[in-house]
Amino acid sequence: MDSKLTNNNTKKVIEFNRRIEEYRFYQESIMVKKILMNGKEITEERILIMLEQSKNGIKKRVVHPVTEFIHRPLKRGGIPHIKTQNQVANYIVNFLNYILIEQHHIYKLNSISELCFEQGEGYLTAYGQTGRNKNNTPIQKSTVKRCESYLTQFYYFLAKKNVLKSITINDFDFTEYTYDDLSINRVPESPFNFVEYPNNNAEIEKKLIHDIPKELIIPFILTALSHTPRIALGVAFQCFGGVRVGEVVNITKTGLTPSGEFGKFGFQLKLQNRNFRPDLKSISGRGTPKKKRRQGIFPFNGELLQMLYKNHLKSYKATDGSNALFVNKNGKAMAKFSYQYYFDKLKDRFLLVLGESENPLLVNYGVELSSAKWSTHICRGIFSNLIAEDAQNVLQVMSARGDNNPLSSLTYLNGSPKMLNILKDNYNDMYVDLLQKREEIHRER
Repeated sequence: MDSKLTNNNTKKVIEFNRRIEEYRFYQESIMVKKILMNGKEITEERILIMLEQSKNGIKKRVVHPVTEFIHRPLKRGGIPHIKTQNQVANYIVNFLNYILIEQHHIYKLNSISELCFEQGEGYLTAYGQTGRNKNNTPIQKSTVKRCESYLTQFYYFLAKKNVLKSITINDFDFTEYTYDDLSINRVPESPFNFVEYPNNNAEIEKKLIHDIPKELIIPFILTALSHTPRIALGVAFQCFGGVRVGEVVNITKTGLTPSGEFGKFGFQLKLQNRNFRPDLKSISGRGTPKKKRRQGIFPFNGELLQMLYKNHLKSYKATDGSNALFVNKNGKAMAKFSYQYYFDKLKDRFLLVLGESENPLLVNYGVELSSAKWSTHICRGIFSNLIAEDAQNVLQVMSARGDNNPLSSLTYLNGSPKMLNILKDNYNDMYVDLLQKREEIHRER
């Protein structure tokens, strides 16, 4: 079967008009070996969209040609990151299952080629009304909008391939923008004009925060040590190195280099996708690094790092042959969802400790943090703000965070006292000298 989606060969692949209940779309990950120009062989992960037929207890799966959509090349070259592939595939698979299979009695479509804009509008409305997040909370309007963006690209992709019977590229409106100040690009606008979005204005949504007061950082890590010790070192790596969750759970014991005795002066981490848990099909569940790199863990509190590292080496060891630094209670390499589970326990415990404190300031902090929305990514914000306090320019923050886009790092410099001081240096030197002289005069009196 040709994997390319063209009008000549897809009818016999994507049309199924008998016993629709036998079919189901799935997403699946595979490992692909590639040989580079220098002869080096590498292994990369890919997401596929599969069509499965289950008949008489026998299941057959084939790669569906729309897989080509999630592997579209990026502007800068290459294909999307595995996490992006997984996210896009999830939206498309859910959409196809809903329209072609679950609601076949309503839409009566026998082929992707019969899709119209009305089905997209119907799905987006239903998604906003009945969809749930992982924590079982209602889907937000912003999530529906994200899904709408991917469906817009999907419809346009099918239209460019001449797959759709009733839709061509002339049915789309476009927004133009300049890419790299060199070329003008056109992006299709949403053709779904009658979507009923969830009314999130009826509920007060918690504000997402990216940092906690500096004086709470060490108590937060110590709470992890006492209450969720399995991830305490990981929390420190996140707060002192800006490491993402998917990167933490991909660290090997030999992939970190301590500086000084037991990391007293920090660590160097070698971050890459180890694929410790091929038994887990969900990319988001097992976690992957966003960018392959070496990441420094800064010794903001060297003695604490030493204690955490010693305790971790003594207490936890992988028994599955993975050499993973972080493991679950069964000795297997820890998955992202397991780390998230422990972090949620840590968060609940920390808020409880603050709320029961006899210090009014800590109680107030507890109230503020309880009324905000935050999770593991707050640790990356903590690190970014620590770095920004002493950064001379945005490139230093970018390097420390492992960012590709300076805009991601610039946010943390905007309010940095250090950066504000740098900007004012040319103006306040004389003022500082004057203050010092006045203080000397005052002491002499």
